[in-house]
Amino acid sequence: MRTRIYGALAASLFASSHAYAAENGINYDPAHSGAYVAAQKANDVATMKKVVSDDLTQIRTLGFSRVKTFYSTYCTINGQQCVSIAELASARNMRLMLGVFEFPDHPDWTQSQISAAVDANFRYPGTVIAFVVGNEDMFDWQGNPQPAMQQRIVADMTTLRSKTNNKVVVTTAQRAPDWIRLAASDPQKVLQNVPVIGANIYPFWGGSPEKVNGRSVANDIQATVTNLASKTTKPVVVTEEGWPSCGNNAGMKDMNIESEIDYFSTWKTRQQNFDSYYFAAFDKQSGGACPNNDDADRHFGLCSESGLTKDARLMKCK
Repeated sequence: MRTRIYGALAASLFASSHAYAAENGINYDPAHSGAYVAAQKANDVATMKKVVSDDLTQIRTLGFSRVKTFYSTYCTINGQQCVSIAELASARNMRLMLGVFEFPDHPDWTQSQISAAVDANFRYPGTVIAFVVGNEDMFDWQGNPQPAMQQRIVADMTTLRSKTNNKVVVTTAQRAPDWIRLAASDPQKVLQNVPVIGANIYPFWGGSPEKVNGRSVANDIQATVTNLASKTTKPVVVTEEGWPSCGNNAGMKDMNIESEIDYFSTWKTRQQNFDSYYFAAFDKQSGGACPNNDDADRHFGLCSESGLTKDARLMKCK
């Protein structure tokens, strides 16, 4: 899933000691697996590790060498044993945008995430290409700022930069409209503290059809990125984008496998001057029969929740 390397973009992204290869990737969360969730609750770290290992092997086979996560380490429910995704990715010659989850009510848990991220970077040099601190949590769903969380994320990004000698890119993944809001008002100095914007961009959640005048809206992401870069004066990595295969969400359009196939096919082949991490490798665990009783959010995967092929035209999984 390679994309052309743009020299000017690479230079602006990491003009100091940062190193980054322009290549598209995939979002991954092991909680798609019922076996993983059951093992986590049972404090069975061996099974958790096997699920993550098998998933990464499958993702590698599907052609992805870059993975974005939401956590830096995956722990049993009692928190006493954890799976290092960096270790497993390193063994498969994969690279990570390593997530650091911000627990709203448990900042101490977040500090454990930071410690694990730092450890992963030093134990597996070259595997972690970026840290992504927080995800869609600087503003609420109505666009209201969350100053305390913004302040926390800035502090945690600062800690990560310091503890990794400023050699790994540190950013946060936020909705594209929220970055525009920060460009207008940024009292916590978020923009000042990121070298690159991590933007989640979803035409679907904006109520768009998948095709406008017969053309996939995946082609329009470049314009969104260009506008975002001009507003924030920062280069952009698309940390999430994709399309669901089904769902029952009011006001949303084209919740079907044909639309997912079209969006992903366009994503693979379009010309762009930014990196993009597709959402997601696997469907989430289903909440009911789709589309009658299920949220589209659960059906953005290229493969089913059990890792099977949804449609061979989309991706041959297993």
